[in-house]
Amino acid sequence: MAALRLRLPRAPAAATLTGVPRRHAIPQDEAPPPRRHPNTAHLNALLTSYGRRGRLRDAQELFDRMPRRDVISWTALLTAYADNGDPASARLVFDDMPRRNAASWNALLSVYLRAGRPAAAHALFCKAPARNAVSYGAVISGLARAGMLREAEAVFAEVPRHWRDPVGSNALLAGYLRAGELGMALRLFDGMTVRDVISWSAVVDGLCKHGSLSEARKVFETMPERNVVSWTSMIHGYVEHRMHRDGLLLFLDMRRAGVQVNTTTLSVALDACAEAGLVREGVQIHSLIIAMGFETDVFLGDSVIILYSRFGWMVDARRVFACMKWKDIVSWNSLITGYVQHNMVEEAHVLFKLMPEKDAVSWTSMVVGFANRGWMRESVEFFEQMPGKDEVAWTAVISSLITNGDYLSSVRWFCRMAQEGCKPNTIAFSCLLSALASLTKLNQGMQAHAYAISMGWVFDSSVHTSLVSMYAKCGRLAEAYRVFSSISRPSLFATNSMITAFAQHNFAEGAFKLFTKMQIDGHKPNHVTFLGILTACSRAGLVQQGYNYFESMRSVYGIEPNPDHYTCMVDLLGRGGLLAEALEMINSMPQNGHSDAWAALLSASSLHSNLAYAKIAAQKLLEMDPYDATAYTVLSNMFSSAGMKDDEAMLKVCWRRFNRTRLRLPPGPPRWPIFGNLLQLSPLPHKDFARFCTKYGPLVYLRLGTIDAITTDDPEVIREILIRQDEIFASRPRTLAAVHLAYGCGDVALAPLGPNWKRMRRVCMEHLLTTKRLESFAAHRAEEAEHLCQFVWAKSQSGKPVNLREVLGAFSMNNVTRMLLGKQYFGLQSAGPGEAMEFMHITHELFFLLGLIYLGDYLPAWRWVDPYGCEKKMREVEKKVDDFHQKIIDEHRKAREARKSASLDDVGDDSKEEMDFVDVLLSLPGENGKEHMEDVEIKALMQDMIAAATDTSSVTNEWVMAEVIKNPRVLRKIQEELDAVVGRSRMVVESDLPHLTYLRCVVRESFRMHPAGPFLIPHESLKPTTIMGYDIPAQTRIFINTHALGRNPRIWDDIEEFRPERHLPADGGRVEISHLPDFKILPFSAGKRKCPGAPLGVILVLMALARLFHCFDWSPPDGLRPQDIDTNEVYGMTMPKAKPLIAAAQPRLPPQMYGSCPSHGMQM
Repeated sequence: MAALRLRLPRAPAAATLTGVPRRHAIPQDEAPPPRRHPNTAHLNALLTSYGRRGRLRDAQELFDRMPRRDVISWTALLTAYADNGDPASARLVFDDMPRRNAASWNALLSVYLRAGRPAAAHALFCKAPARNAVSYGAVISGLARAGMLREAEAVFAEVPRHWRDPVGSNALLAGYLRAGELGMALRLFDGMTVRDVISWSAVVDGLCKHGSLSEARKVFETMPERNVVSWTSMIHGYVEHRMHRDGLLLFLDMRRAGVQVNTTTLSVALDACAEAGLVREGVQIHSLIIAMGFETDVFLGDSVIILYSRFGWMVDARRVFACMKWKDIVSWNSLITGYVQHNMVEEAHVLFKLMPEKDAVSWTSMVVGFANRGWMRESVEFFEQMPGKDEVAWTAVISSLITNGDYLSSVRWFCRMAQEGCKPNTIAFSCLLSALASLTKLNQGMQAHAYAISMGWVFDSSVHTSLVSMYAKCGRLAEAYRVFSSISRPSLFATNSMITAFAQHNFAEGAFKLFTKMQIDGHKPNHVTFLGILTACSRAGLVQQGYNYFESMRSVYGIEPNPDHYTCMVDLLGRGGLLAEALEMINSMPQNGHSDAWAALLSASSLHSNLAYAKIAAQKLLEMDPYDATAYTVLSNMFSSAGMKDDEAMLKVCWRRFNRTRLRLPPGPPRWPIFGNLLQLSPLPHKDFARFCTKYGPLVYLRLGTIDAITTDDPEVIREILIRQDEIFASRPRTLAAVHLAYGCGDVALAPLGPNWKRMRRVCMEHLLTTKRLESFAAHRAEEAEHLCQFVWAKSQSGKPVNLREVLGAFSMNNVTRMLLGKQYFGLQSAGPGEAMEFMHITHELFFLLGLIYLGDYLPAWRWVDPYGCEKKMREVEKKVDDFHQKIIDEHRKAREARKSASLDDVGDDSKEEMDFVDVLLSLPGENGKEHMEDVEIKALMQDMIAAATDTSSVTNEWVMAEVIKNPRVLRKIQEELDAVVGRSRMVVESDLPHLTYLRCVVRESFRMHPAGPFLIPHESLKPTTIMGYDIPAQTRIFINTHALGRNPRIWDDIEEFRPERHLPADGGRVEISHLPDFKILPFSAGKRKCPGAPLGVILVLMALARLFHCFDWSPPDGLRPQDIDTNEVYGMTMPKAKPLIAAAQPRLPPQMYGSCPSHGMQM
């Protein structure tokens, strides 16, 4: 018979069919000798070797050259194709075989089974003349795996008895268990005459998956032989059913029995430790992994990362991740998820950017992480960038909006999800119902209910429960109960929700009846059930019934009451006037009393005017939390009502003294009476504060008049304030400047934390500073950059030096006013020199007054002593600012009316991205159903935009220019990079900015030495807390010294040297302008108070600098050397140079490049 030659695609000379490089067609040490015929057995072995290595072409060539071939040769070639995923070639070999044995048939059977063609395999099996135990086992297993159990049973019936057990039986047994037919599997197992360890292990695993752990353990204990699979199956069964300690005890028994564990066993044990919170045991298992040499295993590495992340040991998790030689996508996602779960979103973001391949889990984790921090803008931006958005990601955004209290937006996002073709799932729909319930939107809730019926979701447990809760919160208790009763067997969650609804609506009888019915239906009450029942008793004043239910928790249902149940009982007894019994109930608590329980007793004592019990409760509360102002307030009010004025006064004195004497405050300088440390501050307080930190430590306490204050220049303390305790320190103090100049603290930047701040920030994030809207102004920014170059070019042609403060100020001002107001203030198309100068003058006055340390803020009783007339000046500027803003608003209203009357614009259309910000604000609805936002709200946001984006970016640019001109070496390196990235044949555009690595380092170095402001805007603590073991009282003012942070010798070396290279990343990645996780510089704030306009500010800074450095060489004006440039600063809310920067510019691009700029430029 002619030699078989398959038509294979021609491969490159140096590659196999699988694309793996090879050195020789046949390795010299394996090739047959050239001038003699080797025996067939030797060639068959070589042929098999090629097949196992995936070298199909070599196998085919060797087969073609074989002088003699036997059935083993043909089978080896057939197996080679089968094992390497080429079923078509395998079939050709099989069809051309002169003789076939059982191995040949089995090889082709395996081809069909691996290709997922069990029917074809069955048909081939039926034709096979030669069968053995392997044939039967393979076909039965393949059919069972495909769910064709009846066909598998038919084949099993044909198996000869001597081959049936254990091979055939094991195959069918695995099929039954996989299909969930446990009864059939057990009957088969009982009828087996021969059982091996595979049979026993399969039954143990099947019983565990079925939840029959006691039966599984009995089978496990009776096994004549146990291997690692059987042990692991039993341990995994315990862990899967949350019996973690039992699983770990069995793991210890396994170790004592001397059975060698494998990676799967260790992974299951780690999961048990993570779920049960067993820190010590988890660390011991990690040590065992290292001792066994498994530390390089990716699967185990992922499990260890998950373990440490669960415990919050993120440093250890990151260390394990760094030590892994190979990382899969699970490794990256596990660490990112760990960071997100522990509110370390900055670290997660850095890791996300380094991730080589990202999947839906990676993107969704970041979306959730930003949302958990309240950074919904970043969360939404990540979502918009996410490729292949699935329903999980959509649901994450919707759920996050609800978590952040933005219920209306969550409803809009749900609608958008449906409009964009992503079918909502039941979880997303439950979120929608939750949002509608919180908004008490009954009509929309009823529409959603109808939609759920059309989708067949009303029987889903989460949807059903959410519908019940929605109707209950909307006050429709009867409708809630109708929905609840529409399902014959509601879930425990829905039942608990209905009981809670009855309790909240003071319908105790309904709660009691449902409690009885749920037990008839087979539901066992849990902690939540009894919480609802006890609340119902408390609201209805049913003391005895409440007692009975409470006692039955432990005696009848085996549920140990937790502090919430005890608190309900205290509230029940207290409402009934049984204060002695309530006190006895607290004393019987296993936790030795709980603050909520004592608070309930205090409230009841106040209700019944019982001063004796009120004193006991207040004393206990103050022992637990010395800062509990509520206890002092209630007791003080009771003293006042009882006419005990002396006691009331003494209590207030004690409260004040306690706060001063019992607190362990951070170290700080000695304080003067009345003034505290105010008299120790110079006109440059940031340098005074830095001196205090050098002397007293990274966290310093100051008493500024009547105000508690702390200051720091340490990255770890800053991280603690802005990240870890962001919820506590995210508020702002109400200074007189903020009240006068920020519309009563009604803006975003200076407003205390609260609903108004959230709403105003949401307006910024969702309507003004969206990525899409900022991109719509890119053409304006490009025009202003061209005007900037044209103006400087004109100056250079006239031989005059350039006042860079004026030029850069005009550039920033024009960019901001074009976006905000729709007009230029500098240039031929400007609004006019008078209005421009008025605008500039108001802005400078604002920054001066907002940065002022005003005596009246710190000594309110001395507010009338104002030798410099600061408050009078504030009122004058307040009037100017308000008049200016009102004029702008009136102009925009007139223009909108004119457009409307001319039918040229639909003023209600908020989707036109080219509208300026004032137009957008005028088109938005107001609060509480108002048609439009209030003028005062629009003015406050206008004020924020002007203050945040003008002076800060121009000050930063002037400092960068000063340092670069002072260091010509840096200028050369910037220009070399610009020439490499941009060239000299075009201008810099915004898409070039991410690639200008060295320029970004220059900006970071400038932020280090010359931050835009000496301090971040002061924060204020909402409640008492601790930092570094020191007590921080409520309403403490926080001064984060960004100027001292960049010059902290504990962090930086050569602090006075301008060296951008120190910021180059070691991994060659992108240089971020904002703060990194190490918080060594802080250009913008972080946390809830993160600057919403930071991305825009970075673009304005980089664009101006890139254009100026690309287009011109710079030097000091005539007669000055670079080192003569003055770098003294002036204190204020921003910190500009003491003297404007004057420099000489020399064009460095071809002349026609400047001609491409518009003929008009900036005119100042």
